[in-house]
Amino acid sequence: MMLKKIAAFSAAAMMLFTTVTASAENIKRNIVTGVRLNKPYLNINMQSSGGTDISNIKFALKNSKGEKVATFTGKNGELQVLDGTAVDLTGIHDVDSYKEKARYENRFLEPYYTGADYKSNYPSGKIEINGIKYYWEGDRGIDVGPDDELYLTYNDKSTFKIVDTMTVPANKIVIDVDKRFLQTENETDNCYFIPSESSQKCGITKDNRFIMYDHAGKRETISAGKGKYTIACSDVRGASYCYVSDHAVKYSKVRMKFNEAFPGLADNNLKITRQYDQSPDEFSVTYDLRGKMSTVLDSSLSYAVVSTLCYSGSVLTAFVPDSDGYVEFWVSDEAIAAEMSYSFSYFKMVDGSARFGLDGGSSIEADLPKTREKISVLMEFPESGYCVAALKPDKYTIVMEDKIDVRDYDISGNSFTVTDTRKMQTANVKVKKKSLILGDCDRNGIINVNDIIVLAAHVRGVRILKGRSIVAADVNGSNSINVADITAVAAHVKGKRLIPYKEV
Repeated sequence: MMLKKIAAFSAAAMMLFTTVTASAENIKRNIVTGVRLNKPYLNINMQSSGGTDISNIKFALKNSKGEKVATFTGKNGELQVLDGTAVDLTGIHDVDSYKEKARYENRFLEPYYTGADYKSNYPSGKIEINGIKYYWEGDRGIDVGPDDELYLTYNDKSTFKIVDTMTVPANKIVIDVDKRFLQTENETDNCYFIPSESSQKCGITKDNRFIMYDHAGKRETISAGKGKYTIACSDVRGASYCYVSDHAVKYSKVRMKFNEAFPGLADNNLKITRQYDQSPDEFSVTYDLRGKMSTVLDSSLSYAVVSTLCYSGSVLTAFVPDSDGYVEFWVSDEAIAAEMSYSFSYFKMVDGSARFGLDGGSSIEADLPKTREKISVLMEFPESGYCVAALKPDKYTIVMEDKIDVRDYDISGNSFTVTDTRKMQTANVKVKKKSLILGDCDRNGIINVNDIIVLAAHVRGVRILKGRSIVAADVNGSNSINVADITAVAAHVKGKRLIPYKEV
């Protein structure tokens, strides 16, 4: 008679949930994954030969359309990016120098995508960047560079102890009840589903409840329309939800110690003691996760039951821990997460007065075995030279900008193709001075009257020689160009005193 009254009280009450997150992180595996996120980038090494001084030569990097992408001077000058998308990484040779110079230039890096929603989405996973933890939407890229520390901590199916698998068809809810439910003698625990949309239909409603005791040891399938449903467990409702898919979903049955899956809830004997204050009395009630509903645990306690229900996707598991403290429950292969709702009901005589009530109305996330994955952003840094990042794949050419330099110097290795690869690409460009004949001031390969005219114009200041023509004009090696040089060239042209053949 007493049990029927308590059952009636329980059915009449409606409680709201709070959600509890397990504090432990059940990490079973640590791994490191290297990723390359950079867009194409180029290391340009300007090399000189034969003692050629190129420190004042201005160069330009041009694309296949002839457009300037960047300019620079000499081997180690300052690089100026002219393209709106390219990035200057010159001077960055390691992670430390990257931190100092390029941290704000992360636009040359692609965002990192976790590759699976469960790796970052609540409740199955989260990310940690430089010590700060976030929940992240799996389809959002993470901005991360070589100097960042990125960790993913997520429920990992490969670390689970899986004892069974199944595929749940579209538009179905499955409720799996542990056969040990019979030993609890709990004939009142039940559940039903409340659709979030009026168009959703489900075979289990408030007027047609699913009684766990009646289905002990069975796995039942119920038809339901696609969408989200609130789960009312023994009339406790709130933050427990069932998600029915419009496609078939695979599930894995996981075996774990109850206290590992839901740490901090019960003691080592799988008992939970709660304190109550019903004025003027203060008292405690101990609940046994494996006990019988009607078992008298002490001289005054006549009724104490904890109601639990585990859920993941569209599958619910009503379990009872075995003698070794293990439970088995289903986990969706899509979400790779599970939660358990729990509540307490009791009846106790205290100093001759009846004390009864409902307590709890909470849910706890299952602390499933996890992997902690460090994401290491890989990038090669050039030891020297210039570096231009975020280049578009194309054919490029390095040219000398000054026409005089083009006349005076040869350049090789200056045409190359930048491909769509994440590895560092290198251009080794060589510059050397062209050979000059001493006295050939106009640079036509012979010494004649025109060289006298060119040299005289320079001495008079009418038309100044430029580039390496000055070297050819200093015939007597005095490091200055004057009348003596004009006299020497004129004597050579007249055949009176030849200038010794010398390439300079």
